[in-house]
Amino acid sequence: MTSDRALRRQIRSLRAFAALTYPFACVPFLWFWFQAHGVGNAEYGLVIGIYYAVMVVAEVPTGMLADRFGRRPMLIAGPLLLSAGFLVIWARPDLLGFGVGEALLGLGHSVLSGPPAALLYESLERRSLAHEYHRHEAIANTLRLLGTAGSFLLGGVLVALHGMPAAILATAALCACAAIAGATVRESGGRAMQTGEMRATLRDAWHEFRDPAVRWIGAYYVVLFCLLRFPFHTYQPYLARAGLAEPLFVGGLFCALNVVAAPFSRMTPWFVARFGHRPMFWMMPALIAASLLLMAGDRGALGIALFFLHQIPFGTHWAIVHDWINHRIRTRSRATVLSTNSFAGRIAFGALFPLVLLLDDIALAYRVVGIAGLVATALVMARMPRTG
Repeated sequence: MTSDRALRRQIRSLRAFAALTYPFACVPFLWFWFQAHGVGNAEYGLVIGIYYAVMVVAEVPTGMLADRFGRRPMLIAGPLLLSAGFLVIWARPDLLGFGVGEALLGLGHSVLSGPPAALLYESLERRSLAHEYHRHEAIANTLRLLGTAGSFLLGGVLVALHGMPAAILATAALCACAAIAGATVRESGGRAMQTGEMRATLRDAWHEFRDPAVRWIGAYYVVLFCLLRFPFHTYQPYLARAGLAEPLFVGGLFCALNVVAAPFSRMTPWFVARFGHRPMFWMMPALIAASLLLMAGDRGALGIALFFLHQIPFGTHWAIVHDWINHRIRTRSRATVLSTNSFAGRIAFGALFPLVLLLDDIALAYRVVGIAGLVATALVMARMPRTG
């Protein structure tokens, strides 16, 4: 670790923000909350589709705003938007309120998709320490996972003792705390761009995507993102199908899932050094897709155990993907490029998820996504640049 005191302080602030970024105490129970207020599987797919649709619309513009006005304002605005979204879901428990709340959550997530990683990389790059990025990003993601894990456990306790509204209000309050943590982070990328430079930023981002490696990671991320997000949004109906919906169990399970993912995140630099990028890129989507096929035929202990298998790629993917792309971006449009990469994954999932939920059969949906995921993984890996 560097002896630069300012950098050490910056990294501590970014790690504190990471631990508080997604304190989603109520998220393991939102499907049950929606169901209790008349939202069926098809409507649930629609609500989640709204969430991703807003992220798709806002992803690149918010990345440009981060490049224009700086990363720190986004670390404050993002959590506040998340807090507002949860408050709407609490205050207006009907389909319209859920749609508006999910729209605000999507906007908050889009604001946060690129700036934290860009700010960490730039803080290191300005001191000629960009080679340390993967290690620091892995640690930040580990703390993010553990912070979310603790909030999931808290949510289980709150739902069991005081009901779902208490968990939603606690989540909104914790998101506001994340905004306070974001305010302690310092800008390190130089002056904010002037209005006349925005067109140059778009040209820079377009130039970056002329690199085959950057284009490839965008395609790969579409496949990986869809496979990661599908089980996350369907664990609750899977548990309901298995008769396992008790709040303390659900909160404890979701907490345990993140705790299992955390050490895999911390070990990603070792995994890449030991096995290389290509095997890791193969492993992450193929592992999820194969497990979904197994889960389609089992609603008992094996199916629940496979939840934990998903945590290996869930823990490793963030640092590996961001390390790959950050080292291939050479211009000031870093947050725009990172946001565009997220945009691709979210537009694909936002379009596909409501369609899959129309099947209204979780087992069949898992089978369809598993087969499609294996095929898509083989196709995208066949196009991976040999320099990878």
